[in-house]
Amino acid sequence: MPAITWKEEYSVGIKTVDEQHKELFARINKLFDEIPKGSKDAVLEMLDFLQDYTIFHFNAEQDLMSRAKYPGLEEHKKQHEWFKEQIRSFQEEVQNKGVGVTLTVKLNKVLVDWLINHVTKTDIQYVPYVKQAGLSF
Repeated sequence: MPAITWKEEYSVGIKTVDEQHKELFARINKLFDEIPKGSKDAVLEMLDFLQDYTIFHFNAEQDLMSRAKYPGLEEHKKQHEWFKEQIRSFQEEVQNKGVGVTLTVKLNKVLVDWLINHVTKTDIQYVPYVKQAGLSF
């Protein structure tokens, strides 16, 4: 069973952003598929990809918000930075301690809960500015 399932209610209504969010969900699920196998290298590989993709996605979102003159951009960036730091922390933890139950619980809380909350409560706030600016993404 996937750790995180895409639901239409998570859509922000901007096709490319929604596609990127779906990809993040899929990659998080792949990460959770690897954890029970106990392979530190495989989990690190998934976290590395997640880190890179998150940076790509956040940069794209921040560029869109900037072009739309979204007034909440700086606060939004802080949330993105916090999330990226969490992934770096998980990478260090796996490197130093391996894969275990504690890591799984923390990953689930941060990656799943935070991402759903961020998409549904924070990302949705910039959408009217993007639409009003007539930006396609």
